[in-house]
Amino acid sequence: MARDGETLCFVEIKARETTAFGFASATVTPHQQRRISRAAAMWLVDSPHDGDCRFDVLAMDWDGDGWHYELIRDAFAAL
Repeated sequence: MARDGETLCFVEIKARETTAFGFASATVTPHQQRRISRAAAMWLVDSPHDGDCRFDVLAMDWDGDGWHYELIRDAFAAL
């Protein structure tokens, strides 16, 4: 979890050591989005937040020369 100003960000971090089966950013499936959404809702019950919330994905892909990072803000809506 992180903050961007007053916005509470739930961040899913995905890493891939190879792109043979796709990029890390593509691995947050609808099923995982539902699980993340439910976990966020449960967390918010105990830690209320009056501002906006969003779901971000931090995707990390290795290309042999190093890690490449991509932050996808507002990657999906709560399911």
